[in-house]
Amino acid sequence: MSLIAFNGVSKTFSGKTAVRALADVDLTIQEGEFVALLGPSGCGKSTLLNLLAGFEPLSDGDLTFDGQTVARPGPDRGVVFQEASLFPWLTVWDNITFGPRVQRQSKADYEGRAREMLRLVGLEAFKDALPAQLSGGMRQRVGIARALVMNPRALLMDEPFGALDAQTRLTMQQLLLDVWQTLGIAVLFVTHDIDEAVLLADRICVMSARPGRITREIPVELPRPRSIDSLITPEFMAYKGMIMTDMKVAHGAH
Repeated sequence: MSLIAFNGVSKTFSGKTAVRALADVDLTIQEGEFVALLGPSGCGKSTLLNLLAGFEPLSDGDLTFDGQTVARPGPDRGVVFQEASLFPWLTVWDNITFGPRVQRQSKADYEGRAREMLRLVGLEAFKDALPAQLSGGMRQRVGIARALVMNPRALLMDEPFGALDAQTRLTMQQLLLDVWQTLGIAVLFVTHDIDEAVLLADRICVMSARPGRITREIPVELPRPRSIDSLITPEFMAYKGMIMTDMKVAHGAH
């Protein structure tokens, strides 16, 4: 059984003018798989992720996580947004441990894992810093560690590196590859950057313009472990060219 299953999922936002954001989406994600959702702004990528996070109800279809209908947010699905949304008055450590503390977990239950996540994202030396003292990339590392400390089975990432400069973005992509390789959890990653999708994902789902549908699924059969050096290989460029052609066809059809 798939860890995540979208079956005929549609979403319409009501209002003065109803907006049909998603139409008949079918998508399954296996335990430990890294799937990228790729498409233009406004195609419903973030809406799809928000449905899985439990932030929005679906209008039609079925959505299950580990066989259970998704009805609300839960610690089994960690979410990382484009902005890290840290509490500015809390230290890095207190931001990372906020979730377990709200759940009234004992220190003995979460401290070891929080230290491990801090080490994994390379922020041990900044444990007592406030968010204002950190760079954008470092704040995003805190956001990732905060999601992972809850021990989720899937990490849902909504253009997490979209606001970063090019150099920091490459560093964060490498960090994410290393973290994913270490933890082996499922990742659903929203992006409109083709290079990013090919570098990170096991499979890329190309979405059409609104209402968003998955028009093609592309397995990325580049060897792992990957690194940012993979970006300049002929095999990488071949995938990039194929996807660019696919996206032109998909968006020209709507």
